[in-house]
Amino acid sequence: RFGSAFPPAPARRLLFFSVCCSSAFWPGPGAAMKGAVQYEKRSAAGGACVAVLTMDHAPVNALSAGVRTGLDERLKEALADGGVQAIVVTGAHGAFCAGADISEFASGMAGPPLPVVIANIEASSKPVVAAIDGVSLGGGCEVALGCHFRVASGRSAAGLPEVNLGILPGAGGTQRLPRLIGADPSIDFMCSGVPLPAAQAAKVGIYDTVVDGDNAALVKAAVDFAGEKVGTDLGPRRLSTFTAKAPAADVFKAKRAQYEKLRKGELAPQAIITCIEAATDRPFDQGMGVEGKEFGKLLMGDQARALQYMFFAERQCSKVPGLTAKPGPLDSVGIIGAGLMGGGIAMCCAEVGMKVTLLDIDQANLERGMGVIKKNYARSVERKSKTQAQMDKYMSLITPASEYSALAQCDIVVEAVFENMDLKKKIFASLDAVCKPGCVLASNTSRLNIDAIASVTKRPQDVIGCHFFSPANVMRLLENVRGTKTSPGTIATAMAFGTKIKKVTCLVGNCDGFIANRVMGVSGAGEMLNRGVMPHQIDGASEAYGMRMGPIRMYDLVGLDLFGRERANSGAANPAKHAFDAMYAAKRFGQKNGKGFYKYDEKLRCTRDPEAEAIIEGIWKNIGEAPKNLSEEEIVDKLYLPVVNEGFKCLEEGMASRPSDIDVCCVFGYNWPRYRGGPMQWATAVGLPKVLEKLEAMGLKPAELLKECVKNNWRLNSKDFVKRIDQAWSGRWSKL
Repeated sequence: RFGSAFPPAPARRLLFFSVCCSSAFWPGPGAAMKGAVQYEKRSAAGGACVAVLTMDHAPVNALSAGVRTGLDERLKEALADGGVQAIVVTGAHGAFCAGADISEFASGMAGPPLPVVIANIEASSKPVVAAIDGVSLGGGCEVALGCHFRVASGRSAAGLPEVNLGILPGAGGTQRLPRLIGADPSIDFMCSGVPLPAAQAAKVGIYDTVVDGDNAALVKAAVDFAGEKVGTDLGPRRLSTFTAKAPAADVFKAKRAQYEKLRKGELAPQAIITCIEAATDRPFDQGMGVEGKEFGKLLMGDQARALQYMFFAERQCSKVPGLTAKPGPLDSVGIIGAGLMGGGIAMCCAEVGMKVTLLDIDQANLERGMGVIKKNYARSVERKSKTQAQMDKYMSLITPASEYSALAQCDIVVEAVFENMDLKKKIFASLDAVCKPGCVLASNTSRLNIDAIASVTKRPQDVIGCHFFSPANVMRLLENVRGTKTSPGTIATAMAFGTKIKKVTCLVGNCDGFIANRVMGVSGAGEMLNRGVMPHQIDGASEAYGMRMGPIRMYDLVGLDLFGRERANSGAANPAKHAFDAMYAAKRFGQKNGKGFYKYDEKLRCTRDPEAEAIIEGIWKNIGEAPKNLSEEEIVDKLYLPVVNEGFKCLEEGMASRPSDIDVCCVFGYNWPRYRGGPMQWATAVGLPKVLEKLEAMGLKPAELLKECVKNNWRLNSKDFVKRIDQAWSGRWSKL
């Protein structure tokens, strides 16, 4: 198991040729010849003899050495057979091809490079038809583009999603696709990274025809189609033989601006556009040169490294080391609290077919909550992201209730009321009395002690935290929080629950704030506000780093009254020396009343506010601080190096089992820029010795684990480091 969810450097370099499905390869030693290509001859409806080449490498026909070699050799066999008049390339197991065989990356690759295989297919003197069923992604899609024609099933999908790993299609995808469908749609296809279903792929021109029926019907249709193309002039079907039509003069400029906004800070979309532009103004070979150059620049860059790290981290976080227990049933769920959080959780559950009981003892709140859910779905129908039939189905699965007895037969119950320990204890005592044995009792608390909540029940082994992030129907992270007595079965069921409702699910330890809130809670934003740095400087540096919204703007969005009221009521507020207290005292609550650290117009657009800045300057004067003109790098360090430090503390305390879990929590819970890889991966990029040096210069006490790493020259995937955090995790919690 990789300690930081990232493979060793040799494997990493090879991974960059794929994205759930790679696109370019070179020969390498030591790779096993897994997979094969089956060969058979069939007769088309018109009598033509057609060779059918079937990629066979379960489950999705990844382009292993065996498959690439098989394609090349079987193609030559078909071309050498005088009786064969046309060729069909297809895949077994209900899929065409999902790209590279990731399992080969660590050992190196053998066999012919994929670009050579594709070039040979395209150069075939006999018509080659791709029969596409299921997925055709990355390198698999590039194989299909090398074929002269493409026949697909209605359930198939085509995609070149390499952008999601910080790279671009590397086997001619950026050159062939624009020559097939045009530059403009090619940019969207590759820069969005989202596969197109069959109907849309046919509409834009990727597929020549879409057929109904099962895999056998598809292959038969492709064989007949291939038979019809015997004797056809294949010149116009060889995409490498002509230049893509140039779009209107301003298209490339507009698309660059569009994807700079949609994928802010990411390098790969701009590189893809550069390659597609080359497809419109130069021959194929020169365009391939541009593709290779841009690919090489992305290949070893920090963004590609971070995005591929996140690719592994996201998939690894749901795997709990040592957990062998099986999950319990998850057919029905009870949710307590019909507010925005409870309603959002209800929507997540209904959308995967769970029977939902939404409970609120306040009838008015219950009716309001059901109304909000209905309005949310109605808005989705209006935007055409959901159908009316889907809305009706989801609403039918949500049953409102005001009595705890309605939860008696639920498989899992999630409490989602506001943060008050006494109230939560009261609720869990009620659940203990009515819920069936083995029902998972979960709290959506964002920071309260799970053991304290469990203590009021006779079944603490069934209690766990299920911390959703708001809005729950949008934010993808679910932190499952294990208590001291939480059983393996409860953990297994909670993890399966997260997977079922399509959340990125991570098991974390029971501490104040858990992982995401804890580490992000020590960000240096408030300290800088009080020590000479203006809100726009802090937010500007944060957003330039890649955050979607700077921390001060985020405070205004959440509401400064939430922070200020609690401090004022507790007697801790000091408006003369604390910026947040001063804003609350001045009745500046943020977006909700149009003024906070910024001022807001009726469309909630923010601008600097002299009145707010005067309040902040008054605080500086009161505490003897002068304005500071920090660089963006200095501000980012003060904002996020404390987050890194807290992450190391979580690891040394056994609150997280992997550094990558911390990164996943920050990326999916706080929108940390994915192309930075999260705070722990960012620390690796900066260098742990440099991180330690900067923390000490800032006057912060470094985590002991960080100092241990620097002393022992450990990286976050070093064997000794992994052993160290495994010991911390297993030492904190009972064995699973």
